[in-house]
Amino acid sequence: MTDLDDLTGRLQRLDTQPSATTDETVRRDLLRARGAARRRAARRFTAGIGVAAVTAVGVTLVVSNQGATSEKPPTIAQPSQTPDASVDLVAYTGAQQPGFVVTKVPEGFVLEGATPFNLNIARAGDTSGLDVFEDKLVVMLESSSVTTPPEGDPVKVGGFDGWLRNSEGGTWTLTYDDGDHRVVVQAWKSLGLTADQVVEFAEGVTVTAQAQAGVG
Repeated sequence: MTDLDDLTGRLQRLDTQPSATTDETVRRDLLRARGAARRRAARRFTAGIGVAAVTAVGVTLVVSNQGATSEKPPTIAQPSQTPDASVDLVAYTGAQQPGFVVTKVPEGFVLEGATPFNLNIARAGDTSGLDVFEDKLVVMLESSSVTTPPEGDPVKVGGFDGWLRNSEGGTWTLTYDDGDHRVVVQAWKSLGLTADQVVEFAEGVTVTAQAQAGVG
């Protein structure tokens, strides 16, 4: 045998033809393809249900929260100070301020201080300043620029004539003559003093030489 015959024989043995495709092979391939397609469709359907459920829950929560939301009613501002139920005038024994001497003050009040024009009596701890009269008992001389008669109901302050009026929803203003001066006492509404107490306080006031009447 020649080398060519030997090589030819080897090539013939290596030349294997693929087996013929049968109907059974085709049928099995189709079944496997259909099964895979059904499984993919099922997975997509399940995933879609999950997303829809989450979305539905989110919508429900939003609707519920919107239904529970309600606006708060507006807050009505309240006054900073309310009148005391009952206020007593008590004897004052502390240091006096220049301009005016007092013998009584509302209980719990102190002499905040004085200027040449006014004496302020305030609650202990009040640091609002001598130019603030709100929530205080104030004594001063009537402004020298006032030329009209005092307004208010006539009252007696000791043996002197006075005029008492109520304004600002409860603030008392008492104007009276002490023989040498025309004095003004203002009791802010939040103190809760009565008309008789305002007069009683004024009866214990003495004007000194340091007091000056304001202008304007």
